[in-house]
Amino acid sequence: MDERYMITVVGKQTVDGDTDTIEVITTGDMTIADGKVTIIYPEYAQDEPSKVTDTTVTLEGGVLSIDRQGEMSSHLILEQGVRHECLYRTPVGQMFIGIFTDKISSDIDEHGGEINAAYQLDFNRSAVSYNEFYISVKEK
Repeated sequence: MDERYMITVVGKQTVDGDTDTIEVITTGDMTIADGKVTIIYPEYAQDEPSKVTDTTVTLEGGVLSIDRQGEMSSHLILEQGVRHECLYRTPVGQMFIGIFTDKISSDIDEHGGEINAAYQLDFNRSAVSYNEFYISVKEK
């Protein structure tokens, strides 16, 4: 994988009024072809840098897909105004989660840009958290 871009990912999760924010700064690659944006980057565990999660973010036709492969894997599909059920795998098992997306916005081209999304997660159709996802891509 080429690492031609600096990638900043900020995730916010609000549960019962408490908000937790995680920020990842890494290098990766991005391609744009036929209206499809694909961003690929590694995430390294802070406590164990040898553990890597490979992440692929795809935006096409207003649908944002986030695919994470590693110790904890998931494939999330975000589409504004639509609820999707997605698989989430952890070291202790797997579960299905529901994702209802409030908004997706993007301003991105081959030089970089950003993607924003806001969505609600639920288990068994009971809301558990409100989440915001922001990714910034800049040429190195």
